[in-house]
Amino acid sequence: MDVKTLTKLTKWMESTDLEEITWRSGDDKISLKLNNSPEHSAAITSSMEPVLAPSIGIFRFARPGKTNHLKEGSSVKSGQELGVVEVGKDFKSVTAPSNGLLKIISIEDGKPVEYGQPLFFFEPK
Repeated sequence: MDVKTLTKLTKWMESTDLEEITWRSGDDKISLKLNNSPEHSAAITSSMEPVLAPSIGIFRFARPGKTNHLKEGSSVKSGQELGVVEVGKDFKSVTAPSNGLLKIISIEDGKPVEYGQPLFFFEPK
């Protein structure tokens, strides 16, 4: 099959809703696949930012003896403690990087976390 025929087939496929075609001519056989799905070519943007685990350990919403009543949709202030990661007897703070709204809580209390794991997603104001 020559390039002109391939070009014609490809252009014809782009004008239809076909995503795959197989062409046979004698002993020659060719399969073409196109991906014209708009969801694949669309750019995804989001104003949400992740809040990442500062180290490996066990996540806690509050230090021992304290409470933390965070919910999705809560307003947070820059530097506000969202939780802690317990590493042995040490606690590493997980804080809000700026003022905003807490959109997604992606961790449960008492669950192990890895360094850099997204724990929260917030939308800065």
